[in-house]
Amino acid sequence: MEKCFMKSENQIENLLKQKFEAKRVSSVVRYFMSGTQKFEQGDWEISLLKAGKFIEAVIKMLWVYAGKLLPLKQKDFKAGVFAQKIIDQVNTTEILEDGVRLEIPRASIFVYDITSNRGGRHDSDEIVPNEMDASTILPICSWILAELVRFATKKSIDIEEAKKIISSLIERKYAIFEEIDDRVYVNHKKFKSVNECGLLILYKVYPNRIAKNKFTDCLKQHNFKQSAIKLERLSNYIDVDVYGNILLRATGRQKAEEILNKRKIC
Repeated sequence: MEKCFMKSENQIENLLKQKFEAKRVSSVVRYFMSGTQKFEQGDWEISLLKAGKFIEAVIKMLWVYAGKLLPLKQKDFKAGVFAQKIIDQVNTTEILEDGVRLEIPRASIFVYDITSNRGGRHDSDEIVPNEMDASTILPICSWILAELVRFATKKSIDIEEAKKIISSLIERKYAIFEEIDDRVYVNHKKFKSVNECGLLILYKVYPNRIAKNKFTDCLKQHNFKQSAIKLERLSNYIDVDVYGNILLRATGRQKAEEILNKRKIC
């Protein structure tokens, strides 16, 4: 069994709850994990959306930790504004460490600015910078969460164990899917058979159809032989139109997501 370096979602939550309000912790971890998953799936736009939600949850958590009250109405909470308030208004008796009181809010302002405003600053003729932005933002979010774990676990767990957790959080993440000249590639660690590989290729292509011969070529590019490719084995998951173009059905999308979620974060 492949060794896992990352703590499970529940374990990370339990560590953060040593310092922070439970419901705030749950939101922070949930948005981080879902944002990471969307990044690995190549869904840059949703990954950035989740990163923005992650930052909102982090700033709320720190504001509450400092003994401050959040606005009663959600519309009155602006993550960038409250991050700056933490820098300007929270003192060393409310949050002792500068890394948490100053550096995390500063990093959060940068991330939130990108996730909130970036799309509106580009002409329609420009290349949408979602992939570049997501590749920049995710490591910063990982660093923020690692800093929070470090702060929360200080003196409560073995230093070597803490190092492993933090290292796993800030390790570089790679997208599961790659597309080169309309050819779809899938990280080989994500599938164990030609059927699983095929489902993931169709998942990446969805909601578009893919020609049967092109689909077969994609599987061959993953080192599967023609004799191993049996389209009928996917019959419960796909729709094939009269022209031989394949579309992944809801059952197939569900199955593909189960495959993507196989990677245990343990």
